[in-house]
Amino acid sequence: MKSILFSELAPEFLVQGLGLHNEEGLKITGKLGLQDVELVSSVSFLENIGGETQVLCIGKAEAGPYRPGDVLMAGSDDLLDRAFHALDEMEQRGVVVALSANSENHQVCLNIDWLDELTHEWKGKKIPHLCLFMVDPDESEAQAKLVTLTRKVLS
Repeated sequence: MKSILFSELAPEFLVQGLGLHNEEGLKITGKLGLQDVELVSSVSFLENIGGETQVLCIGKAEAGPYRPGDVLMAGSDDLLDRAFHALDEMEQRGVVVALSANSENHQVCLNIDWLDELTHEWKGKKIPHLCLFMVDPDESEAQAKLVTLTRKVLS
């Protein structure tokens, strides 16, 4: 299965932490276990995904009611389960959130409408997906936690 990784954060920490490389100046790719991973830099790459693909989106959340280092998540059940298992191993707190205020079954919402629309499309196509948002991910320790979490979810 191919994994598409999108980060709204500067991707250098993911490239280095996951051992990815720039393929002929066109794409950033690599392998995690048996999975091919491609790091994309534009939302347009996330549209029209199909086939044997899973998507992992990484972003930043505003502090608000959360503590620095908290991981906020939305996604398909299988990848959410993997993320919670990894977070337990890391002794890290994780919170499931909605990406739209229109969701009635979540108390916590991030209001990321463009991503909410994409996740509904992926859900309809049965594409596994996971969105991870960290409060204050700019510190090297927080970025290392994101790399570790990503590695554990994708392996």
